[in-house]
Amino acid sequence: MRDSNRANPELVLLDVRELAPPEPMTAILSALAILAPQQILKVSHRREPFPLYERLEAADWCHHCKKINEDFYVIHIFKHENKSIFKQTYEHSAE
Repeated sequence: MRDSNRANPELVLLDVRELAPPEPMTAILSALAILAPQQILKVSHRREPFPLYERLEAADWCHHCKKINEDFYVIHIFKHENKSIFKQTYEHSAE
């Protein structure tokens, strides 16, 4: 990736709200496997995926979850080295 993307990483969108378990976790992990280093995965989910968080931490991923309403959560997933970039760019507008 170009250095200019470090200051403004690309969001990759993934909507798993209509998938039945365990398909959301499978889809998220598959997307992370091909995510470029400076990209951030933005997941739309119908619940907060607590079982996913342990897997993310073990694989050196960070996450930020925002509850929009009872059936809609937005989860941003990114590498630890992108944490400061995420905070500067997306944290305040994480919807």
